[in-house]
Amino acid sequence: MIKYSKHSHQHGIGLLGFLLVLTAFGILGTVALKALPAYMEYYSIQATVNRIAHDPLLQSDSDVRTAFDRQMQVDSIHDVTGRDLDISGGVVAMRYQKKILLTDSITLLIDFDAASKP
Repeated sequence: MIKYSKHSHQHGIGLLGFLLVLTAFGILGTVALKALPAYMEYYSIQATVNRIAHDPLLQSDSDVRTAFDRQMQVDSIHDVTGRDLDISGGVVAMRYQKKILLTDSITLLIDFDAASKP
């Protein structure tokens, strides 16, 4: 025989708590969706920098910069150019910032640092 108490309460999230959690996920989702293209472009730049740094046909700094400029047209890279490359000691690197407008008064600033692997 099972006895049920008159005062048993179910515990869980209430309507206000649910709305707060939903709002937090909505804000985080919006930030993630707006930042995703910048990160995709960064990974494209990183791959291009690695590919160009290990190309034995590119001997001078100007060859490396020209090759990067050609590749950025293919990969739809818009934020940087070959002039932004830092070439020293066989390592090709690039540092840049990306500003992403979230709302009229809130901007997200991301620092990117792409460098070729040895």
